[in-house]
Amino acid sequence: MAATPVADWLPPAPPGAVADAVTLICLPHAGAGPGGYRPLARLLLPRVALRPVRLPGRESRVGEAALPEATAVVRALVPALVPQLRGRFALWGHSMGGYLAFELARLLEARFGLRAEALIVSGCPAPTSPARAALPQRSLMDDDQLWSSAAELNGIPAEVLGDAGLRALLLPTLRADFAVFETYVRRPGPPLGCPVHAFSGQDDPEARGADMAAWGEETRADFHHATLPGGHFFPLEDPAAFGEALVKALTAPN
Repeated sequence: MAATPVADWLPPAPPGAVADAVTLICLPHAGAGPGGYRPLARLLLPRVALRPVRLPGRESRVGEAALPEATAVVRALVPALVPQLRGRFALWGHSMGGYLAFELARLLEARFGLRAEALIVSGCPAPTSPARAALPQRSLMDDDQLWSSAAELNGIPAEVLGDAGLRALLLPTLRADFAVFETYVRRPGPPLGCPVHAFSGQDDPEARGADMAAWGEETRADFHHATLPGGHFFPLEDPAAFGEALVKALTAPN
C-alpha cells in the first residue's frame, strides 16, 4: 500500500511565522479537520505556527475510512510527521485528540528521540481519571442519538446540522472517532520528559478540573493546569483567550 502524501496529513504551515516559531501540531476533536482551527491559527502567529492534522475520514480525505483505535491512528501518522519535525515543536490535542497527542508524544520520545517542547491537552480527562467510566458511550448510540449528542456539545457546525447528506457522510467518521476516545487504554510506560499543560473549560461536563489535573501524573517535568471560561469547545468558542494562553505556555521562559 502506498504511503499517504504528507500534504494529506498535514496542510502547509501558515505564512507569517518568525524563524524560531514553535510548530504546534494539533490533533483535532472528534469529526474535525484543520478547517475549524484556522481562526485560532491566525491568532497564534507569528510566534506559534499551528498545524492541525487532517486524519482519514474528513475534508479532502472524506472518502477514507476513519481509524477507530488510538495506536493505529498514531502509527499511521508518524511516517508523514517525523520528517516535518526539524525545529522546535509542541503537541496539542483537544478532546479525542488529547489521547492521540499523548500517545504521539510517547512514541516520538521512545522511538525517535524527539521530545516536544510541551504536550498541551484540553477537554480530555487524564487517562487514569475514574470519571472516564461515566462519560456517554457515543460510539454505541444509534445514528440519531449520536448526532444529537454531538450537537449538544456544540461539536457540529450549525450549517451542517440540518444537512442530511453531510450527516450521512460524517456519521461514520464521528462514530469511529468517539470509539478512539472511549476505548483508549493507557499502555504501561514511563512519564513524559516534556512539560504538560492541561486546560479545562469552566462549564465543560466532559472534562472537569480534577479530571484534567490528573494529567500531572504523566510527566516528570513541569505540569500546569488552567481553567478558562466556556464549555467543551472553549478553545474554539473564544480563540483569542485560548490563543493567548497557548502562546504564553509555549513561549514563557522555563
